[in-house]
Amino acid sequence: MKRYSLPLYSVATLFPRLLSLPVPLQQVQLTEVLFVWMIWLFRREVGETIRAYPYFFGAAALYLLANFSSAIWAGNAGAMLEAGARGYLIVLGALTLAYLRQFGRERLLGWWKWGTVAVAGIGLLYLGLIYSGVPDRLNWVATFPDYPYFGGVHRLRGTAVTYGMWVMLLLPGFIFAFDDYRNQRGALWPVGLLLLAMLPTLSKEVILAVTGAVLLTDLPAVLRYTVATALTAVLVLGTHYLLLSERSTQQADNYTNGQALLQYGDWTIVESVYTPIKRVAIRVGLQHFWLGVGPGQLYRHSTEAMHPGELPENFGRFDPHSAWTGAFAETGLFGLLGLLMLVAVFWYYRPAALTPVAVLLLLFLIASIFKDVMNFRGLWVLMGVYLSQADKLNFQSGLIPLAVRSHLKSIICK
Repeated sequence: MKRYSLPLYSVATLFPRLLSLPVPLQQVQLTEVLFVWMIWLFRREVGETIRAYPYFFGAAALYLLANFSSAIWAGNAGAMLEAGARGYLIVLGALTLAYLRQFGRERLLGWWKWGTVAVAGIGLLYLGLIYSGVPDRLNWVATFPDYPYFGGVHRLRGTAVTYGMWVMLLLPGFIFAFDDYRNQRGALWPVGLLLLAMLPTLSKEVILAVTGAVLLTDLPAVLRYTVATALTAVLVLGTHYLLLSERSTQQADNYTNGQALLQYGDWTIVESVYTPIKRVAIRVGLQHFWLGVGPGQLYRHSTEAMHPGELPENFGRFDPHSAWTGAFAETGLFGLLGLLMLVAVFWYYRPAALTPVAVLLLLFLIASIFKDVMNFRGLWVLMGVYLSQADKLNFQSGLIPLAVRSHLKSIICK
């Protein structure tokens, strides 16, 4: 059963709402149950694995130290639990590496891909039932009477908590399926089905899937990177600003405070709520500069830090909606530097060629601008897969490319 542990875990990441436990364990997911099993199975290999990747786990230790320091300074039990949860995710990365060094990645990626295809298919069938009039007993679909740009719609969130999270859950399976098709190892229909399951979310994150697919095509590199950059710009700008017509009713709803930034004819550019949320997070960070207000605790300070009219009336408390401004607000400068170090260390292990997992990490990095991605269990499994490829692929370490370092070494030897 040891060889099936991580594949089962990867499939379990697709069901964050499957396991419901009573308070105070209501945040526990099915993945945590499997995690305890994996800790026992790989108890001997974890220490060796950590020693084999000193740069990554050194950066991870700094990131964890910043979170626990902030939690202790905040003196809040919730902050301590959140810091502990981030420690759990770092151990998950070590478990992933331990598994991959022993069993390889083929079974893991295969289960992840086909598990995602199955969940996406079930989600689409369920959406069809809702359209036919069947009551939504599972709370997988929501009705929005006036959604930006689309008006009255049904939005699919499936097994996820939010609509954008549904796309992020399907994203690894989509990239794996697309890479299999591109390399003639798989059919096209899984790619189409996964994309079809993302579209009913009407979420901006769908652009990430398109961006990833573009990066993995055989188009000239300049064209690939130009298109990917343009899509990223559309995604980031479209997340933080809305272009509305005078006939739109969105200017007074929960997506914007209605304050016009620029007006031309019948069209107006307004801030979405994502922009003032980041301003509030930065404001909180500046007020608690060194260690922040504690991991996961921004929502406690969010309404007090708002300026009048900055967000829609009755908007309520909110989370950072950004890994970066969230790190600054909740763990201060120390935590922000820890997060920067953790991300930067992947440059050391970067592959010479752009692999599917490298593309996925890049997509999560883009999403980190407007989403709290660090708590995604699947992300830490992907980190482990990325690091494991450094054992087998020609990778460029340090700041000097591999070819240049080899040339310099030959000169020095002469």
